[in-house]
Amino acid sequence: MFKISTFLVEFCSGDERHISLEDSLKLREVFEHQKFTPEYIQLHVMIQYNDQIVVGNDIPSGLDLWEQTYTSAVEGYLDERKVEIMYGIDPYIMKLKSISNSLLEFSIEGEWEPVEVLAQAILPERDFLDAILDGAEQFWKVLLEFKVFEEKEIRESTPSDYPVQMIEEIKELRERVKSLN
Repeated sequence: MFKISTFLVEFCSGDERHISLEDSLKLREVFEHQKFTPEYIQLHVMIQYNDQIVVGNDIPSGLDLWEQTYTSAVEGYLDERKVEIMYGIDPYIMKLKSISNSLLEFSIEGEWEPVEVLAQAILPERDFLDAILDGAEQFWKVLLEFKVFEEKEIRESTPSDYPVQMIEEIKELRERVKSLN
């Protein structure tokens, strides 16, 4: 059983402060802050499997992890059954590789020698992919609920219904996951 937790990361006096998506009061405070922009959201994603931490607090946070890392990785994995993708903007790579019809190898590693392995696990393929998509969908639903893209000035190239578009993309990926062998 997977548990995916998403935290917004706020920097205060040089320290990272993690704000859970479950904490509506703190989220509202962050979203209403004049310097907040929905286009570059610093996130920390925690992944637990059967009460074991796969991705914990020791993994660096990153910008737009749901959109540019996890969702993109699921799409790449479904295309090729393996993918390597940048994890945030730090020099880390997230890898997903099929090792059987029902298992995949997940890792987050440093990009340079000596390779630093930050996370590594063998996981049930379909359950992991479903859990990742659930986490991503929850994130976008929270942004939709708080009308984050509607109430902030954003680039012209970013539509105000962007969370809705991302939720639709997740639904399409979910259909592809269902068709795995």
